[in-house]
Amino acid sequence: MVTNDDGIEGPGLLALVQVLVSSRRYNVLVCAPDSENSAVSHCITWRHPIPAKQVHIDGATAYAVSGSPADCTSLGISKTLFPSVPDLVISGINMGSNCGYHIVYSGTVAGAREAFLNGVPAISVSYDWVAAKSSINDFTLAARLAYLS
Repeated sequence: MVTNDDGIEGPGLLALVQVLVSSRRYNVLVCAPDSENSAVSHCITWRHPIPAKQVHIDGATAYAVSGSPADCTSLGISKTLFPSVPDLVISGINMGSNCGYHIVYSGTVAGAREAFLNGVPAISVSYDWVAAKSSINDFTLAARLAYLS
């Protein structure tokens, strides 16, 4: 299952999903925030229901969730949206580095952490975006490298 903090339409998430789908080796599930959720840390929603809407991403079963990355992971591994618990959660590809103290604030890292806390293997992936030097195509390269790792 793929999630992130840049939102369901984030270029890193879409590049990663495209690489995973094109491999034809995986049943790709996506459960990601319906909007930008960077730097929300491990925020969770518990006072009200979390709306989820099925969206179209070629080759994947995908839901946009009105919640944080940790909410998305929690919902995605709960068997509420998908018939089984994913074998792995990949959170990213984040548009920006998540190193050092940034991991405390990162919604991307929290998406992976929520899976780990619930016994599901997980990784978070970030790309050190540099304004005026990086391009959207860099996410495809990053996704290929993450897939090969």
